[in-house]
Amino acid sequence: MVKKFITALILVIFQIYNAFGQLQGPITLTADKIKGNVQSRIKAVGNVTVHFDNATIKGNLLSYDNKTKIITISGNVFIEQPPIKLWCSSLKYSIATKKAEFYKVEGEISPTDFIKAEKLVKVSDKLWFAYNGTYTPCCCCCERPDWSIEAKEFKIKTGESFKGKWVAFDILSVPVIISPAISGPIVEKRTTGFLVPKFGYIKDQGITIKQPFYIVLGRSADLTLTYEKRFRDGNGESAKLRYVLSPYSKGNLYYYRIDSGNETNWQLDFKHSYFKSDYSYGNIKINIVSSRNFFTENGTTDVETITQQYTKSDITYSHLWDHAILNANLVYLDSLDNSTDSIFQKLPEVNFYLMDIPIIKRLPLTFSINSDFTYFYRKVGFRGSRFNIEPSLRYTIFTGSLKNSFKLSNLISYYSISENGTENIYRSLWKYEEKHFSNYRFSTDNLTVSINPEISFNYVQSKNQNDIPDFDGTDVIEREKKITASLTTYFYKKEKQLAKLKIENGYNFYLEKEPWETWNMDVEVTPNSRLTLREHLELNGNTKEISKIDSYVNFAGKKISLWINHYRSFVKAEKNDYIRWGTTLHINRYLTFSYSQRYDLQYNFDRERQYTLSINRNCWKGNISYHWIKSFDGTISYQIMLRIDLLKLGGYQYKYEGITAE
Repeated sequence: MVKKFITALILVIFQIYNAFGQLQGPITLTADKIKGNVQSRIKAVGNVTVHFDNATIKGNLLSYDNKTKIITISGNVFIEQPPIKLWCSSLKYSIATKKAEFYKVEGEISPTDFIKAEKLVKVSDKLWFAYNGTYTPCCCCCERPDWSIEAKEFKIKTGESFKGKWVAFDILSVPVIISPAISGPIVEKRTTGFLVPKFGYIKDQGITIKQPFYIVLGRSADLTLTYEKRFRDGNGESAKLRYVLSPYSKGNLYYYRIDSGNETNWQLDFKHSYFKSDYSYGNIKINIVSSRNFFTENGTTDVETITQQYTKSDITYSHLWDHAILNANLVYLDSLDNSTDSIFQKLPEVNFYLMDIPIIKRLPLTFSINSDFTYFYRKVGFRGSRFNIEPSLRYTIFTGSLKNSFKLSNLISYYSISENGTENIYRSLWKYEEKHFSNYRFSTDNLTVSINPEISFNYVQSKNQNDIPDFDGTDVIEREKKITASLTTYFYKKEKQLAKLKIENGYNFYLEKEPWETWNMDVEVTPNSRLTLREHLELNGNTKEISKIDSYVNFAGKKISLWINHYRSFVKAEKNDYIRWGTTLHINRYLTFSYSQRYDLQYNFDRERQYTLSINRNCWKGNISYHWIKSFDGTISYQIMLRIDLLKLGGYQYKYEGITAE
């Protein structure tokens, strides 16, 4: 009789999990006692264990109601089907709806989704709902996770996103923020509503609070409006529109306005990308700010951003064929120093390159044409256009291990200049290029040496170009009759590079006083995986004086890494002499401390220091840093920055910066 009930129950469970679409092998069931009728109700009591596929379900009582098509397991229920591992008081599964319900449950539903709830509903392998519970991406092995979310209702898409209603954000199980809603990057369904507020601090502006509001604009677009309150002075507003036009075309438009005192500053940023394939793609990038003061009001401390001369906007498109490339580009430079009217704008620049077309099938002779057209526009001063076309013939031949390449071309340029009339200028320049390259390898039992000599000859016709306008620094082409030689040597041990040596120089026969180019010498040695040494040396080929030294040593240990760099330039235009060093210390599996310093050897004072403490707890990571730079007048610009990235919630950054005298 018992065998009969076991057989009947196995058939029922087979139906259940076959409906789930997950069954890959046999089902086994064990229990202390089984009774009932397969046509109505079946019960299994005591130490119930069900094994199927890669899943195990344990409990004290199992029942199946054939009328409602519901199977229930209760009493210390444990479910394990990697990555799912849950403990609950009872489990209910409907064959009709394929929905599973867990009561008084806790455990993990993915490696980054841990849950504890009064009720948990599994709609599909990816989609879950939880009620009156706590959610965290932190490991649930401890009772007080680093951070968690308490909510009346959760929607979880495993491994991707979550959304909660009437929530409390907890740190070590202590509520610190209460909100009517909170969400991670929901990918299944987007909902209009308030997002998590962001707090920060900006010098001269005090504490700031940003409250974003998210608006769904159909299936392929959304809009985020943000109000920024600055408690010391002013406020800000921003709007960010994101859209998707097709699987290969998308973009976003961002506008940020800051009102401070009697001054208003703003930024407009637009980006659109088109990538249909590797053979057809393009981008639009527009970046305009009201003035340089915007960066100060925004709290920007990046030196390159603050000191940039202009913002750049451009539109690019490229199309590739087997033997041709088309590039189109429009560039607009907006000066931050009120000199935009005198800047040359490329509106547009079009380049077409027809490359390496075989002329005779059995002869390695190819034909190419490189052409470009650019219109240079500006409000003040002359403007005009430039058209270049350069047909060329290339002959390539191998003689043993030596590769030889010969190229003859003619650059034809046509300029049209407008100011107080129109002037047309024509130029033709012959060019010749010859290259010879080889590779020699020598091997022993433990060492392989690769020697790569290369020699080239370049010729550009000498011609008076005083009438050629200078639009972008590439118009005047200097005469050239130059030989360049280089030798690169590699050392390998069991296919692993141990060292690299390279030396290069050139000689220009047209230059009578200083015909030699700069000697460039590079040495890189990696005796093992932990130690790296690099040396770069530039030597004036005519005076034999050193013009630049750049030395670098790095040691990477298991717990600590150290590096040091010495850079010295003897060139008057960029005379520098400084030494930099730093270290990274892995304190434990979570904490890392790093330090770097730059000392000016020319003026004998510290120029720069930075201290950073980083933490990585998997479900969140962050760092706090202190960075200062000293100017020649003795003033110190400093910045203290705290950044926290919460898994599935995003990043938060707080900065404080200032300037002080030494």
